[in-house]
Amino acid sequence: MNNWTNEIINRLDTAYNARFEKEKSLVFLNDAYQNLLFLKLKYAIDEDAELSNFATSFMEVRDLFINELSDRYPENYAQVACQIQKLHDLNGHMSPNI
Repeated sequence: MNNWTNEIINRLDTAYNARFEKEKSLVFLNDAYQNLLFLKLKYAIDEDAELSNFATSFMEVRDLFINELSDRYPENYAQVACQIQKLHDLNGHMSPNI
């Protein structure tokens, strides 16, 4: 499962790097979301507290990111970067068998 969470975070990082190209960034956010859906299909996320917490955190980051991308005059992406870093940290503390 750790491969899936790593892929999700990689997609978020790529979306963040492309943040000034809205369409590209949205494609990578969609890819990350689809990876989360596959993870949910393959594993019982609701029964695993770490994965459930990861999924909830991812959705918060994704929603915040989409709000910034759709805002005509985004304030800045510092909060998005901070939330992505928190996901990196959360992923690093997950059980190795995940």
